[in-house]
Amino acid sequence: MNKIESIMTYPLRLFCILLSAVLLSLGIPNEVFKHGSALLTLIALVPLFTALLRTRKWSEAGFSGGLMMLVVHLLSSFWLANFKEFAIFTLGGSGLVTCILGIPVGWGLKKAASLKPAYRPAVFAAVWTVWEFAKSSGFLAYPWGTLYMGARNLYLPSQIADITGAWGMSFLCAYVSACLAELTLALPAKRFGHVARNSAFAVVLFAAATLYGIVRLETLPEGIDTADVVLVQQNADSWESGGVRNALIASQSLTRQGIAQSRDRPDLVVWSESVLAYPYLPNKDWYKRNPAEDPFVPFLKEIGIPLLVGSPVLVDEVREDYSNSVICLAPDGRQTDWYAKMQLVPFAEYMPFTEYEFVRKFFDAIVGFSSGWKPGDRLVALPFTLKSGREIRFAAPICFEDAFAFHVSALVGEGADLIINLTNDSWSKTESAEYQHFSIAWWRAVELRRPLIRSTNAGYTVVVEPSGRIAADLPLFTPASLPVRIAIYPRTPTFYGRFGDWLPALLGAVLLSLFLITNPREHPELL
Repeated sequence: MNKIESIMTYPLRLFCILLSAVLLSLGIPNEVFKHGSALLTLIALVPLFTALLRTRKWSEAGFSGGLMMLVVHLLSSFWLANFKEFAIFTLGGSGLVTCILGIPVGWGLKKAASLKPAYRPAVFAAVWTVWEFAKSSGFLAYPWGTLYMGARNLYLPSQIADITGAWGMSFLCAYVSACLAELTLALPAKRFGHVARNSAFAVVLFAAATLYGIVRLETLPEGIDTADVVLVQQNADSWESGGVRNALIASQSLTRQGIAQSRDRPDLVVWSESVLAYPYLPNKDWYKRNPAEDPFVPFLKEIGIPLLVGSPVLVDEVREDYSNSVICLAPDGRQTDWYAKMQLVPFAEYMPFTEYEFVRKFFDAIVGFSSGWKPGDRLVALPFTLKSGREIRFAAPICFEDAFAFHVSALVGEGADLIINLTNDSWSKTESAEYQHFSIAWWRAVELRRPLIRSTNAGYTVVVEPSGRIAADLPLFTPASLPVRIAIYPRTPTFYGRFGDWLPALLGAVLLSLFLITNPREHPELL
């Protein structure tokens, strides 16, 4: 037994698990580091790998995995408690699910640590990457607490996302962490055989990703046209008393300011999610008269510019089902097109199994209602026309839909030139929540090489170029409008856009094969 192994007691292993959770939580955007830390992201899993390398029991490994994921979730997503009466689900329920899902992840990471030293860092990184993909998929998907949220700060290497998706950077960061852990453990014996080879390979991977980023940025296509857009951030919380009216009044006033400040007549005005609290078409007469001091429909005619705005849409009159949607309104008040949110927030926007009476009674007792939004079923790229006469189409993922690469990719595949996201995150009341959402959505611009426009009610309202560079933004929790000129690029699909999440699928297949044919070494030698 070497010196490192002799001191790696259970309390120390537990400390290492908690330390990794803290480092990962500080690596992604948080209340201390508003945009996260690339350095902390790169070293976040060093203590975790070290602890699992000395973990003998599978039960301890499972507990470690569950504990790690739970602590990361609570430290980084604590703001979910601000979701009012839904907090029991948004924070409590999601924390429980994350903890349970972390148990098999702990087993997988221990299995990786029990393999031969030559390739256990790569297998460890593969397990972690597949975990991040799994937690970002399906009905309960929640892609927060992931390595790539902090890796966004590694600007040049992150350009590989148009090939690998964000998963490529998660793999690279996890691999670097594992190699650093191996290096730390090898120092006392000063025997660096496999450690040196793995570390050299990590350097090669990082250098190759950086070189690709440099070359890719130099070869991005030139714009073929421009769109003038006004983004409106009204900073009105619709959940507060008078919030609905305040949001509408503020949005109209800020729109006029934005149009006046625009260097040319805007092609489109974009508000945020759910500004129109009442379905537009069934209540059009109401909107002709309200708000009393500045009626909405006459306002549309006054500005003479198409408006994209969040509004419920009645999709089934018999069942009285509504969708959480964005609608396109013409200056004459016509609704020209719309898109309904498809990836709903589980247990907040959508209640599963409510066709059963006992389930409805349960939700009624817990949160006061047993129904939610009707999920959309139509992938569509919405159109608007530029002053030049060119028709532009855009994907319009709503709120946290822009966190899901597979969904945004499908929307862009309908022929979108832009990605325009409408969000209402003001309920979070924290800067970290706004920047965390952005740090996930940012990857869509690089993965698909499309401009990303985020128009929110409180933040983070921002325009991201296909390179990932921030072109314009607004401060958080501040009422303001943002007139921007956005370049339109050729509709050239990226490798990721064509083949999607091929990397986690490949890693998953390799792991399955490897775990089936490899006998675990319960007490591996360090060197």
